[in-house]
Amino acid sequence: MSQTNIPELLAPAGSIESLKAGVNAGADAVYLSGKRFGARQFARNFSLNEMEQAIEYAHLRGVRVYVTVNTLIKESELPMVGENLLKLYSLGADAIIVQDLGVARLARQLVPDLNLHSSTQMTIHNPQGVNWAAENGFKRVVLAREMSIQDIVKTASQLPKKIELEVFAHGAICYSYSGQCFLSSFIGGRSGNRGMCAQPCRKQYQLIKGKVDKYGKYKEGEEIPLKDHYLLSTRDLAIYSHLDQISAAPIDSIKIEGRMKPPEYVASVVKIYRDALDLISKGKWRVREAEISKLKMSFNRGLTKGWMMGASYNSMMGRSNPGNRGLYLGKVASYNKTSNETIIKTRTRVKPEKGDGILFKQPQNGEKSHKLWGTILEHSPSVKNDNLMLKLRKRVEIGSNVYITRRKSMVDGADEMVNNPQLPNRIPVDIHMAWNKELVPLIRVNATPSWGKSVDISFEADFEMEKAINRPLSPETIKKQLEKTGGTPFIIRDISLNYPGDLFTSIGNLNRLRRQILEKITEKILDTGRPSSEEIKLTQNQLVQLKKVNLETPTGNNSKDEDVSTRESVNVANLTPADLAEERPFKLINLAIYVDCISSMKAALQAGCKRIYFQPKIDIEGNKKFKGPLPCLKHSNDYDTYFEMVGLSLMEAANLCQEYNSSLVWKWPEITNRKFIKGAINLLNILPEKTIQGVMVGGTGAIWAIKNTPGSINMHGSAGLNIWNHMAASELCSKEEPFKNEPSEDEYSKDEYSKDEYSKDEYSKDEYSKDEYSKDEYSKIKPVLKSITLSPELSQKELKMVVSQIKNYDAYCQLEFLVQGNLEALVSEDCLLCGLKDKDIVKNFKDSPYSFLGIKDFKNRIFPVEIDAECRTHISNSVELCLVDHIHQLKGMGFNSLVIDSRNKPADYAHTTVSLYQKALDLTIAHDPKLKTKLNSLKNQVKKISNGGITTGNFLRGVHDDP
Repeated sequence: MSQTNIPELLAPAGSIESLKAGVNAGADAVYLSGKRFGARQFARNFSLNEMEQAIEYAHLRGVRVYVTVNTLIKESELPMVGENLLKLYSLGADAIIVQDLGVARLARQLVPDLNLHSSTQMTIHNPQGVNWAAENGFKRVVLAREMSIQDIVKTASQLPKKIELEVFAHGAICYSYSGQCFLSSFIGGRSGNRGMCAQPCRKQYQLIKGKVDKYGKYKEGEEIPLKDHYLLSTRDLAIYSHLDQISAAPIDSIKIEGRMKPPEYVASVVKIYRDALDLISKGKWRVREAEISKLKMSFNRGLTKGWMMGASYNSMMGRSNPGNRGLYLGKVASYNKTSNETIIKTRTRVKPEKGDGILFKQPQNGEKSHKLWGTILEHSPSVKNDNLMLKLRKRVEIGSNVYITRRKSMVDGADEMVNNPQLPNRIPVDIHMAWNKELVPLIRVNATPSWGKSVDISFEADFEMEKAINRPLSPETIKKQLEKTGGTPFIIRDISLNYPGDLFTSIGNLNRLRRQILEKITEKILDTGRPSSEEIKLTQNQLVQLKKVNLETPTGNNSKDEDVSTRESVNVANLTPADLAEERPFKLINLAIYVDCISSMKAALQAGCKRIYFQPKIDIEGNKKFKGPLPCLKHSNDYDTYFEMVGLSLMEAANLCQEYNSSLVWKWPEITNRKFIKGAINLLNILPEKTIQGVMVGGTGAIWAIKNTPGSINMHGSAGLNIWNHMAASELCSKEEPFKNEPSEDEYSKDEYSKDEYSKDEYSKDEYSKDEYSKDEYSKIKPVLKSITLSPELSQKELKMVVSQIKNYDAYCQLEFLVQGNLEALVSEDCLLCGLKDKDIVKNFKDSPYSFLGIKDFKNRIFPVEIDAECRTHISNSVELCLVDHIHQLKGMGFNSLVIDSRNKPADYAHTTVSLYQKALDLTIAHDPKLKTKLNSLKNQVKKISNGGITTGNFLRGVHDDP
């Protein structure tokens, strides 16, 4: 049966050659990046001139262009991003793909007609996140790779308004949820959120089990023996075999990953998926093994159908080899050292050809290690039955596995697509030509692109013809010269001449006329996809005004407020929960802590902590309702029982916090699937009033879910929201009405966006004055989030600028910053233990006296590993962040809360760190004359109890900006 709802095929373009390969292989759209602000900074990418050429090339072939602006943006970069958005809008980009909430806000204000797509880096992984995107002006959501096809179908069915859904179909997969990985950043300052990931997940690690001391510090242990050591290396996604299911689902676009791949990869993969989708549309498709072989020869680390199609832990991971595996050819059966003839017993119908790349994986020391050797075939091998005979220059071991890693014919085919493409969908052009009294040709042209509106042009030629003396031009000669379109995307369908006859001009004039016709019709078609000059001028004026009132980079203290570095701070130890709950932005400086057990909470309270963020770690191993290699919700699916246990834990915590006159906030995990959100919201609805003073959330889906729940509960944003600039803070904390999606035609009428609308008075500083956000008015409408945690990737200088801007532009929320702990470096849907091939490893770990699990890299750094109740893997940094000796600087910036992360730590750690940091805070508030010396002493005490040592993280070094 034929199918009409075929999804868009979206191809990667890391270079102009790859763009042409993708377009000519049949992509409906391509995505690419400029030289800055794209999540693949190691690709060649596009200058503005190259991007203009790319957009023109694609649009003339009916292909849409989406530009990635999907890195997190520093405060100082916002004006430059505004300029970039204006340029992309002017060039006619079809959409921008964004991660940073501040960029989304800026784009809505500056270029509301430029479509917004949420990047997978935004970590939208539940229906509530999609709803949030729909309400905040996004046209499309790129869903997290971890969502199942069942969840996607349910998500689409629950949407109140139409928003497009995009999924990844082919290519590399991150081990972590995209947007929630700091591992590369923490290790070496190369942030995946800035397109600079150093790919630590492709490195070797040893699995470690061990014991910890009373502070949770690793003290002794042993390696868990494993056959494979690329513990975090995933296979490559390939949903080719499931395209019929994908096409039947409510999915609008399927994306191929690969902006760092060569053009031949883009050409071959896009062509395979294009052909399959076309056959599905006709009801004639079936899985072809030959196509799967081509996908493997393009590039693969082993292929998996992915979380979306229900892949198991084992089938997701490629722990034996992080590199290209190619297509398995067979084994070396014999080698003649006299003739250098090698016989290969083949296991595939594909035979290598001259120019192909061949890889030999030769065993060493039994099966524990291998030696790799590759070569390019100088001759096609002879074939006899299932045996291939090759002549090699080097001896290879019998039993070696043999792979095709490069197919020359595929490289040649890609080159042909780039340089000499076939053009099946050329634009038909009709030309009518007449002559005036001065014998000047009068031209009328109509072009009808299959994907757009018909366009017309009319003009006079820039030459006069003359009466022929002896050799007049025939109508056939004129037509012949005008029909030559060469490698352009046009084809002349019809030429009609109102020809008086007996005229002459040079062939050069006719050729120039033909070029003018094609140039003018080209520009006319391109103009249909670009804003008018008037619209561009209005947007330029809007950018000028936005820069004045909202994008100015601070150069000093703002005179309208006091200098936060010298104002009197309030010691939170003497305040009640009511004081803490009061809206008092920029007036308090206090200590908060993340804990996951009652004992650590009690220890922190005894040490004087007044704000507790509680993420209950529920002991489900002893509950028979929870099943699996590691008992968890993924295997049992009993969320009702789980949340009953969470509720009891919260009630116990509430009683404890009330006893110590402290506030309690329920901390949700950064990843909250729809089942978690349903259970958590149900629990919120039945908890007695004032059990908790708020909920900490780390994703937009959780924000939307709580915001749309009856009742009132304060929300606090965690570092998972990736707040890098004041625009992102305003997006989460401002009191403005939600952005209205799908406005009426009247709302987008020309009058609505007239020059007066963007006049200087409209966006004057009075509009954003402090009086506008006076406390009385602010108290009437609370912000979406009461507090936000700024990103731990920001440097001291960057933090100072962000805090100042948030204060200047009245984003009324309290500001928090993590100052201590083994910060979470990534969270993965994979269960590191359940995914190991040797199932005894799980049992042995559970039955052993060791409580600590970690992975050790080649520098002997040990990264703590935790498996949560939903069987996800959490990996923390190998060293603890410690900013105790920088408390005075953080206080001076204007932070309200400094946060210790004590999760997965014993009670002694919580008590000691709170005590030490409270001393540091007291010394800072008191302006102790020996502050620096005493803070250094406290740092040394913190170091003694810190797991893996201490680091200032990115606070002093920041993140790298250049590849």
